[in-house]
Amino acid sequence: MAPPGKGHFWRTERCALVRTSMHFEAVVRPDREMGAEAIKIHRLRRSDVESAPIVWKVLPSFLHFIGTRLLIGYYVDFDIAMLDKYVLPLLGIELPNKRIEISRLYYERKYGDAPPNTSIDLSFAAILRDPCIPLPEQHDAFDDG
Repeated sequence: MAPPGKGHFWRTERCALVRTSMHFEAVVRPDREMGAEAIKIHRLRRSDVESAPIVWKVLPSFLHFIGTRLLIGYYVDFDIAMLDKYVLPLLGIELPNKRIEISRLYYERKYGDAPPNTSIDLSFAAILRDPCIPLPEQHDAFDDG
């Protein structure tokens, strides 16, 4: 098991958290009908999720997995806000985990001293491009992690 403080990433429609030596992955059946745009974006068809458990069945295992660890992600507050709509009714609190926003760190390090009118690119592709990390297949939750 990874030591506390290691980074985690996740997406709600197919969640994947990455630790040094472990990951959590679950397909969750949405609580409403999936539209064509959602299918295109998330690359999950209705048939992929129709027999998947509902979020309430997966959430306890997910919460146990992340524990009190630091959460690190790209626009991680968006993902946590989506998760909190399920966590709050279950636990009576929102996720208290500390978090690190990758785009903010990237901005501070790359553009912090940039002159006015500098073109700023905080896209996921730009953040990966600088350290020469290959761009994974887009919007697959496990690759996002």
